[in-house]
Parts: sequence; C-alpha cells; structure tokens
Amino acid sequence: MPTGILPTVSLVSAGNLVTDVRRQDLQSELEAVTSGKTQTGREAKLQKACQGFEAIFINTILQEMRKSIPDDGLLPTSNATRTWQQLFDNQLAETLASRQEMGVAKMLYQQLQEMEGGKK
Repeated sequence: MPTGILPTVSLVSAGNLVTDVRRQDLQSELEAVTSGKTQTGREAKLQKACQGFEAIFINTILQEMRKSIPDDGLLPTSNATRTWQQLFDNQLAETLASRQEMGVAKMLYQQLQEMEGGKK
C-alpha cells in the first residue's frame, strides 16, 4: 500500500480532515512567504497565511463551544448531523476570518513583519 494521506483519512472525522488539510495549506503558505521573491507577493502570502491561522483558531473555538452543549436527546444526533455541523463550523470560521474582525490575523501579521524586519 502506498504511503501518504490515504491511510490516515479513515482514522479521522471530516472536521479533523479539513483542519489537517488547512494546517498543511498554512504550512505551505508560510514556506512560500519565506521563499517569496517580491516583497508585495510575500506580504500578500503572509496575510493569507495569517488569515488561514485565524480560521483554524476560530474553528477550534467553535468545536470546543459545540462540545459544551449537552446532548439532551430531544433531537437525535447522527454521523451525518455531526459532519454537517463540522462543515458548517469550518465555513463559519472561514467567513469570520475573512472579515478580519477578531484581529488575530492582524496581530500575527504585525508580529511576523517585525520579526522579518529584525532579521535583516
């Protein structure tokens, strides 16, 4: 069996898989920033990576909030319902991060810009 992501896909839920893919995208964005050739391209990629981090952060908050709601049995929860909720939380996190109202991406971007300026 070839190695790669396929064996691990069956071991995680849909929400965790999306989060793992998003983390891999974030890592590739950060690597692209460090190897970027133009300053404006680097800044745009850094901003996108910071926004991706904020989306992961918001998604984690939403998942933990959802865990705190007790299951009272009034409405049955199936695997399909949980998957839909995870996908909804992922989309909500992406939308909230794109609005840049929390400020996590902005603070991270500023700190990374300062770190980059200190290296030179």
